[in-house]
Amino acid sequence: MKLNIRWTNSLCKKTGLCLAALLLFVVALSTAVSKSKASDPSDSTSQTDGSSSQSAIIKYDTSYKQIMNDTFANNSGLLALDNKDHRYAPEPLNAVSVYQYIFNDKGEQIMTTSSTNVCGTEFMMKHLNLMISDFVKQTGLKTIMVRNASYQHNGRIYATQFDVDEKKTDRSGAANDKGTLSSDGCYEHLSGLAVDLQLYEADKGTYPQFTGEGQYSWIVENCYKYGFVQRYTAAKQEITGVQAKPDHFRYVGEVYAKIMHDNDLALEEVCGLLKKYTYEKPLTVTTNDGTEHLAYCVKVDKAKSSTTIPLPSQPESSEDGINDYFDVSGIGDGYLYITSKVPQTAPAAPPAQTSAEGQPEKTE
Repeated sequence: MKLNIRWTNSLCKKTGLCLAALLLFVVALSTAVSKSKASDPSDSTSQTDGSSSQSAIIKYDTSYKQIMNDTFANNSGLLALDNKDHRYAPEPLNAVSVYQYIFNDKGEQIMTTSSTNVCGTEFMMKHLNLMISDFVKQTGLKTIMVRNASYQHNGRIYATQFDVDEKKTDRSGAANDKGTLSSDGCYEHLSGLAVDLQLYEADKGTYPQFTGEGQYSWIVENCYKYGFVQRYTAAKQEITGVQAKPDHFRYVGEVYAKIMHDNDLALEEVCGLLKKYTYEKPLTVTTNDGTEHLAYCVKVDKAKSSTTIPLPSQPESSEDGINDYFDVSGIGDGYLYITSKVPQTAPAAPPAQTSAEGQPEKTE
């Protein structure tokens, strides 16, 4: 009996030593895994493939800018809405004729237009030119025709060339209280940010509709890289209130187009997503050219005529009235929506753990 007791005590001591050694091994292994994961660059949410993801808190030197509420908060900027519930009010900025943009940088004609009076915002036209130039390089097709954008006639801007005699879409006449519906059954041509495409087959003398099929699917699949979205799709008809129009594209800028593309959002939905992000915890977006941007919102200061917005400090420059490193939009919902380039001198983002929050969000 005593022998059994000694044997049991000895066994307990040996077992205790084994358990202690095993515990030390587990702790060492966990520490090694943690260090390996923290140093793994694949866990960073800052990517170079044009992704959008939630960023860890990133600290920059911050500057502040006063934004006039009546100018920016009430439905203006790249996110401005013109639909059954919102009416677009501002005039297009720097509206220019499409004619000078139907040639590529070598002076070769790459597309046609239904009229030289078709016009649009200058930066929209520039990006349209870049997109169609690359489409021609990819396919060799020079059959794209710009049928509608805005239409300038006798110094006035109309929704389309077919609306010149329709006072409801003339900026000098009465307009619908909610939205400005043009004769082609959709909105937002008055913004100068939308364009309708058609085809012109010169060898046949025909004008087929643009359906976005076949080789033309390249435009549908790649337009977001140039800041455009296919505005009215069948899948979003209940949200937009407009039947599918595959020929209608809206310029929203590369950052918002990337967010909408990644998260399958209509323009009416994107602000709902952006409300989740602040300057302290922004959405980080890498556009097609590899440039990183922040996207976030700030509540409008309704007690004052202006709202103070934070921005990462960097040299501020402007071209043609459009700032080239940040943008401010509003749709009249009490928020300002801001995108800003990440400063090149900013500190690197701390490693982030891969999680569901690090993936593009879906809006239901």
